[in-house]
Order: sequence, then C-alpha cells, then structure tokens
Amino acid sequence: MLTRVLIVAAILAVATVAALWWKRRQGMVREVERAGALSSTTLGAQRGYHATFVQFSTPMCAKCPPTAALLGRIAAEDPRVAHIEIDAAERLDLARELEIMRTPTILVLDGDGVVVSRISGAPSEQQAREALAGVPRTGTDYSI
Repeated sequence: MLTRVLIVAAILAVATVAALWWKRRQGMVREVERAGALSSTTLGAQRGYHATFVQFSTPMCAKCPPTAALLGRIAAEDPRVAHIEIDAAERLDLARELEIMRTPTILVLDGDGVVVSRISGAPSEQQAREALAGVPRTGTDYSI
C-alpha cells in the first residue's frame, strides 16, 4: 500500500514540474541566429518598414485568435510595424522551412525581413512589446 502511495506521489510531482516548465515556456521570446530574409512575396503580404510580426496559426488553435488580436493592436500603434497571420495548414512548405512545430508561433522580422526573434506559444503583451523593442533599427525613418 505504501509503495502505491509513493508511486502516485512521484507521478504527481513529475506532472507538476512538467506543467510548470510548460507554462514558463509559453510566450518565451528567443533571439535567433540571423539568416536569410523573408520577402513580402514569400509571406503573401506586405512587411512592415521597421518590423513585422509573422504569426503562424491553425484553425483548431484556441490561443491563435487572441494572439492575432494582441499583435494586430500592437502593430496598429506604429505605421512602420506590420502583423501578418499565416495559416500553417495552408502553407506547410513555409512552416516546414521555418521549423514551425506548434501554433501560435510568432517570428519577429526586422525591416529587411530577417528573423530576429521567435516566440513559441501565446505571448503576453509585455513579451510581445519586448520582442518588438529588440528589433534593430535599419534604414531611416524617412519615406518617399
């Protein structure tokens, strides 16, 4: 009987640690090694002049619509920032190329279309703003 109680306690402890680890990773912003740029043509929408949130979603994702609303609201505050939502199920080629394993996944691009950070899971507003603040400035603020 004592053995069964210890096994149940151990399983609960492992499950609790796993749940805390998973929750802590939600929305975590990770800087990535800068590689090739993503063009507006590849993304299927116009990139932002300063930065772009590229959100990969799926129809069955419960956290994707609130994430899209959050990123859209943040992008609307600055005309140099864009939010592009891509259905990963319809763009499997791009999702595979960019190693998108879950939704929502957000790639933060600089003005040249280079991925500068990656957010796996639904970010908080603070995490999204920090990712945007981490985008290096490229070019000038002038437009013709």
